[in-house]
Amino acid sequence: MDSLDNELTTQAEARQMQKLQMYQKLVIFTILKFKWSIIAIFIVSIVFGVFCRYVQFKRSHKKFEGSVTLFYTPRASEEVKPLSINHVLGVFSRQQIFHQLIEEMHLTEKQKSVLKQCIEVKLLRDQHDMFVITGIGESEDYVKQLVNTFVNLGIRNYEEYRTAELRNFLDSRERRLIELQAYQKSQIEKLHGLHRKYNIIHPKEEMENVKKIQGEQNAALAELNVKLADARHRFAVAEKNYKAIPMNVIKQRTRLSEFVNELRKVSKEYEKAKLMFAERNPRFVEAKTAYDITVNSFNAFKIKNKITEFDENMLLGIDGIINRYQEAEVTLGQLELSMKSLQAEIALIKEKESKLQHMIPEHESIERLMATTNKNISLLVEELSRVRSNIAHVPNDIIINERITGTKEFPMFPIKILALIFIGGVFVSGFYTTVVVTYDIVHGKFSGIEEAVFHKDFFDTVGVIPHENAEFTPEQRKVLNNEMFYRFILRLKNTRTLFSCSLDGSFLSSVLFDEQFTKAKRNTILVRLILEADVEKICTNMQKIGDFYYSDNGNPGVNFKDKSVQNNIEYLHGFSSGDGKGYGYGYGFAFFPVRNLSVLEPDEISSLYNVVHELKKYYQLIRISREKPFDASCILVRQLHDICDATMLYIGKRQTPRSVLRRVLKLHDNEHKVYAVITGITDVEKIISGDYI
Repeated sequence: MDSLDNELTTQAEARQMQKLQMYQKLVIFTILKFKWSIIAIFIVSIVFGVFCRYVQFKRSHKKFEGSVTLFYTPRASEEVKPLSINHVLGVFSRQQIFHQLIEEMHLTEKQKSVLKQCIEVKLLRDQHDMFVITGIGESEDYVKQLVNTFVNLGIRNYEEYRTAELRNFLDSRERRLIELQAYQKSQIEKLHGLHRKYNIIHPKEEMENVKKIQGEQNAALAELNVKLADARHRFAVAEKNYKAIPMNVIKQRTRLSEFVNELRKVSKEYEKAKLMFAERNPRFVEAKTAYDITVNSFNAFKIKNKITEFDENMLLGIDGIINRYQEAEVTLGQLELSMKSLQAEIALIKEKESKLQHMIPEHESIERLMATTNKNISLLVEELSRVRSNIAHVPNDIIINERITGTKEFPMFPIKILALIFIGGVFVSGFYTTVVVTYDIVHGKFSGIEEAVFHKDFFDTVGVIPHENAEFTPEQRKVLNNEMFYRFILRLKNTRTLFSCSLDGSFLSSVLFDEQFTKAKRNTILVRLILEADVEKICTNMQKIGDFYYSDNGNPGVNFKDKSVQNNIEYLHGFSSGDGKGYGYGYGFAFFPVRNLSVLEPDEISSLYNVVHELKKYYQLIRISREKPFDASCILVRQLHDICDATMLYIGKRQTPRSVLRRVLKLHDNEHKVYAVITGITDVEKIISGDYI
């Protein structure tokens, strides 16, 4: 099974290759056929291109060319970056420059209309700081004037554009400088107001002094607290001793001391008197009286001064107690005053510290803003200086490398134009060739002997039927008939069944060729397919045997009435043996009615096949045809091609469409040969010489 598939695939590929080769040959044939017209089209295209170039050059403004190279070397800065080279090219291509150029050069209307095409501004290849201005014109002087004027206008427009840009930037920077200076002034006023508000000039230094003073105050406060604690202790002790003595005793301590001394004195005198004298002794009485008087005076003094508790021991060291109390009190008072003074100072320092704590952030913020403002002002001043320098350098941004001194003249036919003309001619002729070849192959008709040579692989030309108006002498026609007879003998000697397919649109060709078959082979029969509806019209008075209607050598009627005929084969056999009537060539017609001339029904195919198979036993050649010319799209062509050994095509020159011929040639294979008879030939010499082989 695989080998069969491979064999079928190989056959299909070989068949496709044959088709491709056929089309290739047909393309070559068509090109050769139209070679003179293709050459003529090519020459006409070249001539037309040359003429168009001549007219275009004469009318063109592009006759002379001049160029100027410019250097672009701007001064770079961070503030205003220089224009890019593309931007500069854009400035040079502004519409305004062309208007100024028209006004300065007083151009004509024609020159105005092509002005933009006459000027080209482009960057120099592999250079980022050089560009070229190229001018084109009808004369050398005009080109020089055009380019030089355009360069001057371009540089002037660039300077105006760049200067305006820099001045706008400079104005914006100056306005910014004025704003910063006004802001700086407001910050200074704000700083002065802050000084006036807190009455502090240098808050940071003041804060440092405050911190230093606070440290000293804290040390003094600690020391004072120690002293005050000691003084309070001593005062407490002195106060305790002082308060142990009644206040009236302290106040009357001198008088009490005198009474105590006097009382001691009189008491001593009284005791002495008691010891020395009797109670009635005057001196005793005197001493006792003095003693009582002193005691009473002392008691009266105590009562008078509200001294209830008194002990003479209270008078011992009373001055020291009082002095120590007073000293401790004074010392404590002084220390307390110092403490209050120190606390007051600490409060003042704290208040000042609080002011400084509120003032310093605001002061620092103002100082930072002022520092930033001062820095910005400084930078702006430097920036303004650089921008002014750039403005001064603008005239030197673009430098003319060299003025135009000479121009280049354009040739009328440069190599590029000649190449384009040649390519155009090739394209036009190629397009014409493609159109002609495509149309001739797709919609064209068979061209005759020359084209038949290219189809040798698909069909073999065995004969020629010239046109009835062809210029043949009797001798030429005799030669032609003999030649055709010779070819028939050679080509068809092994052919038993032949299918005749008329593709030239005429049934006459097959009729004219019948005689050649008769001469080529005896015992030949022609089986014609006709419609069942045409039987009465065509087969009137013809004998029907089986499915066929028969005619002896084209004459209607029964060929042998004396014999009984059992079937059509016996009849045909008798006809071929010479028992029937006729001209003696053994040539006749067998008409086979069918339902449709485009396709055979299964029963019709079976019947026709069986009859053809039987006829091979008695006849040398069975030729099958139909009443009307074939349409290549009919399925009948395929059916009869499979039944027969070979197919005979009648191809008319300029009568058979190639599309019809191609569809029939697809039937070509190794088992079924395809022969051709060319009709309508007028080339007598080629027919006589046999060049159509």
